[in-house]
Parts: sequence; structure tokens; C-alpha cells
Amino acid sequence: MFVRLVVVFHCTWFVNSATHKFGYKSYDSQDTSLNCWWVALLTFGEGWHNNHHAFQYSARHGLEWWEIDLTWMMIKTLSIFGLAKNIKLPPNKKVSI
Repeated sequence: MFVRLVVVFHCTWFVNSATHKFGYKSYDSQDTSLNCWWVALLTFGEGWHNNHHAFQYSARHGLEWWEIDLTWMMIKTLSIFGLAKNIKLPPNKKVSI
């Protein structure tokens, strides 16, 4: 139980530490947030942190086809069964850096 707790806490903290140091920027979010693929894999999509800062209201953080976002996939699956409604997404138009 201790190891699991330590791993989960570190994955959570990676989102707010590593994604402000490692990665790339897709959107101008007026801060140092970056998209970091390895943090996204560990945190089920939360590592697409720059996307999150650019569109804070969005349920989907992996905005490119190759940005794997397992959290979004679960929300989409729940919506198919009518268990998730009024899902907010970013506009289709890409905002330049």
C-alpha cells in the first residue's frame, strides 16, 4: 500500500512540476506550462498540461491525434451510455503560439 501511495503522489506532482520544465508548447497560455508525453502516459492524459492551461474548461486535454488521453476516452465512453452530459471541449480552431 505504501509503494502504491508514493507512486500515485509522484505521478500527481509530476503534472505540476515536470510539465512546467519538460516538453513542448502548443498554445500561448501566458505561463510556463508544457505538454510532456511521458507524464501524460503516467497520468492518463493529464501531462498535456499546456493544452489544459490554454483550455481550462475542456474535458479533453490530448488535442492532437497522437496525444493519448485515457481520461478523455473514459469520459467519451460514459457519454455514449448517457452517463456524462454537457461535456465542454475547446473550439476546433487552433490558437497559434
